[in-house]
Amino acid sequence: MKEKIYVEIAGVKLGIVTEDGAEYVNQIASRVNDDIKSLMKAQRSCSLIEAALFCAMNYCSQGGEDSMKVKNLETQVALYQANLNRTRKEIEELRAKLNNEEE
Repeated sequence: MKEKIYVEIAGVKLGIVTEDGAEYVNQIASRVNDDIKSLMKAQRSCSLIEAALFCAMNYCSQGGEDSMKVKNLETQVALYQANLNRTRKEIEELRAKLNNEEE
């Protein structure tokens, strides 16, 4: 069920409608707030908008890297499944051959 959760990031109050729980949304908001504050503290000339844009680019970059990792893992799982299926088939063939030799 969707609910509206209010958070404050870098002094900006936001109402977020989400199915995620308040705890999760608050954790994300806290992370973004901390990242923006860190950028603005490290680079005194960095405005709030610039810091938010840098954070957005960083998060998108991380998301893209994570998507590539997931795709690679899915490929590996598919290869493992194919190998498992091939091995099971070989075991069945060997059992059948063994049973035929015993008869």
